[in-house]
Amino acid sequence: MTTDTDIVLMQQVKKGDEVALRELIDRYRGRLYRLALSLLTDRSAADDVVQETFIRLWTRARRYNPRHTVATWLYTICVRRCYDELRRRRRHREAVEQMEQSVVTAGSMDGEQVLALLQQAMATLPAKQRIVYQLREIECLDAESTAEALRMTVDQVKANLWNARNTVREKLKQYGI
Repeated sequence: MTTDTDIVLMQQVKKGDEVALRELIDRYRGRLYRLALSLLTDRSAADDVVQETFIRLWTRARRYNPRHTVATWLYTICVRRCYDELRRRRRHREAVEQMEQSVVTAGSMDGEQVLALLQQAMATLPAKQRIVYQLREIECLDAESTAEALRMTVDQVKANLWNARNTVREKLKQYGI
């Protein structure tokens, strides 16, 4: 396996050649999986990241620059996807801890009651703020992915999230949480 062959395969992938894509997947799947597993320590998450890496290869093949090796390009995509997953996990863990703390401070309320009040608070948000809050706080997407999904700038996502958090926080205070 040579990098020249990889570059030829990438040129074919750029043209929509699925056989060339399959060849690159066969060549790099194992290496990317080991890399992802070493960063994530979770087999299922590593599988997902590798799959996302090859989806990006297919959907962004036109962006490939032959000055770089295909391996380097794939490793870069894979590592970035791993870091995204680690950030998502951290935000999710922080959100769960915050929710648990809210349940503790809510006293006699159970988790379902607190969740219902959170949903009520979210329902009062303007549509843009509500969807940004949902994607960032509940689904744990990063700002860039949220911006891309909603066709907003990252700054717009941050501003909407800041406003939404303040509104939700105030509403939850009114509910005694």
